[in-house]
Amino acid sequence: MYKKSEFNKNRHLMWGICFSAIVSCSLMACHDEAKVQEKPVYDPATPITLTSFFPDSGRIRDNVILEGKNFGADPSKIRVYFNKTKAPVIGASGRRVFVTVPRMPGDICTVSIVAGDGKTPGFDSVVYDHTFRYRTTISVSTVCGDGTYTNRPGSLDQALISPFQLDVDGNGNIFVGTEHGFQGGNTTDVGFVRINEAEQTMEMIQNMGTISGDSYGPRFEGINADKFTGMLYTTIRQQVMSYVTIDPAENWVPRPKMFRWVSNPAHPEYDNDHPTTTGNYMGYNQFDGYMYTRFSNGHIVRIDPNTGEGMVVFKTPQTGTSIGIDFDPKHPNMMYIAGYNPAGVGHRIWRLDLLTEEWIQLNQSPTAGHRDGHISQAMFNAPYGLRFDMDGIAYISDLQNNCIRRYDPETGMVSTVLGIPGTAGFQNGGQEDALFDQPSAVGIDMDGNVYVADRSNRRVRKLAIE
Repeated sequence: MYKKSEFNKNRHLMWGICFSAIVSCSLMACHDEAKVQEKPVYDPATPITLTSFFPDSGRIRDNVILEGKNFGADPSKIRVYFNKTKAPVIGASGRRVFVTVPRMPGDICTVSIVAGDGKTPGFDSVVYDHTFRYRTTISVSTVCGDGTYTNRPGSLDQALISPFQLDVDGNGNIFVGTEHGFQGGNTTDVGFVRINEAEQTMEMIQNMGTISGDSYGPRFEGINADKFTGMLYTTIRQQVMSYVTIDPAENWVPRPKMFRWVSNPAHPEYDNDHPTTTGNYMGYNQFDGYMYTRFSNGHIVRIDPNTGEGMVVFKTPQTGTSIGIDFDPKHPNMMYIAGYNPAGVGHRIWRLDLLTEEWIQLNQSPTAGHRDGHISQAMFNAPYGLRFDMDGIAYISDLQNNCIRRYDPETGMVSTVLGIPGTAGFQNGGQEDALFDQPSAVGIDMDGNVYVADRSNRRVRKLAIE
């Protein structure tokens, strides 16, 4: 009896062979016809007609055949989209177009073809009346660490790490603020490290020495990498009214700086109400170049990392700790915050529109729990890290649920990517068996790979999502 994985693998192989045969036969037929007539070309005076496509579901790089009329036979002049994502066109024969499924177009996809200039919808830009179901493949692996509670640089197969916060720059460097004083004991070589998978190395950028016991001393929090410039912006715990800039041109040497209050011309009433304490978690908006934080009294503060000017831009209710802060790349005026109240109820995802100053609690229930579905009905348990990919999808490290969640602002839907809610453990693999133990931060590279600071497992892990 076949195992399910073996059956799927064989089915995938058989489909590939059948597809190749179909393409070969079609191209041979086109070649034979070409002996007696010209290859069919797109006729701009005649509308494109669609009939069907098959298969109607698949994964990245799977093959799909689109059928209809008046496509033309020049693949370079045909454009195919799964939702808004362009699919590679590998062949055409006038009545058929052969494509491969693009990466992450969405769960349910409309399939459209453009053979002309696309200016006449329903004529040269047409959409099939049935949809394609994209099957996402997700797996997690370990980048470095073996569970030992310490930090030791070196080759990735030997490096040890106790990660807390992280982010990834545009060149694939993973920057990690390491943990200490967590679950007791001594942690050596606490500080800030750079991990590079291509180089297979982990190097210590700043070493704060050895920290003993349960005391949370200085540590890097709210690490943010500008994907365009390579600059890093972060803070150090217990150093209020300060931030840190890290320049790759200076070999990533951390430069602590202080910020100073300036007036907000739009809200002069804020001038006499400056906050004085904060949890130091900050986000960076790479589209406007400012750092943002939410102080413990609820005030949203914008900081210019170049001048050090800090300005209160909005006041929110005082509702616990704000940790994960990021901006939707499709709507960079939208600031998202994940946070919770460690002493009670308050497991929330918020959104602030910096233009209209609209402040919304997205999930209605602040009670700890786990529930997927629309964000208004979703439940979290200590949502910690929050980070957007370049497609505008947010990934959330749900600390006490021991899983990674996914939120799509366009549909409003929340889903569990990996991890079994409420079950702590360590296991690499796919959606059926992967386990985490208090994931505290996420970072995303330019290819959409999600990196996780798996806090209690003392490992940095990588989610491959296709």
